[in-house]
Amino acid sequence: MQLIEQFCISKREGTPCEDGWVLTPDYAAVVDGSTAKIPLAPGQESPGHLAMRLVIDAIRQLPADATLDEVLVRLSAPLARDTTYAATGYRPTCSAVIHSRHHEVMWFIGDCQCRINGQTFHPEKLVDQILTDMRCRAVHHFLAQGLSPDAIRHDDKGRAFIYDALRDQLHFQNAPNPYNPYRYTVIDGQPIDPATVTTLPVAGCESLILASDGYPVLHDSLSATETA
Repeated sequence: MQLIEQFCISKREGTPCEDGWVLTPDYAAVVDGSTAKIPLAPGQESPGHLAMRLVIDAIRQLPADATLDEVLVRLSAPLARDTTYAATGYRPTCSAVIHSRHHEVMWFIGDCQCRINGQTFHPEKLVDQILTDMRCRAVHHFLAQGLSPDAIRHDDKGRAFIYDALRDQLHFQNAPNPYNPYRYTVIDGQPIDPATVTTLPVAGCESLILASDGYPVLHDSLSATETA
């Protein structure tokens, strides 16, 4: 496999990007570390960056023919062992989209996306759809009250409006009850139900575009995606 182009940038200037990518002879993956929901000390590695770093290291060590069940166990193991944030009650968490060359599939473990043959695939979780709608409605309200778009970008009142819900949604992470409509899959050290992982066959595809959920729209090149 050959890397054609890549781009990572942090949400906050001066802090490490919590997203990452890895390319091996057998796997290509984008790993999206979840944004911290707790205060961090200056220079402290964020939970999302820690999760991303550990999972990328684990992907590098995967056997070429690893099954989905084996992948889920191997990627979860380093996060299950890590105790960096144990006292906070918040688990380092990330999502990933992984291409297995051997199995000729994409695995979506959480909220990432890919584009194949001009079509974008982005499994979304219900709780995100609900919170995104709430955030948009809050932003529209603040705009109607006279705040400028620049003011809202500088002080994200939409995110502040749903901040408590963002923190509390972790109770739905890898929830064991299959009938819970709000449960969603992430890599956080807890067991992952393989049935919650979306598998997409990609046999015969000449090129694949992998991305975190940071891009609202994917196009067939980085430049087109950046300017969309």
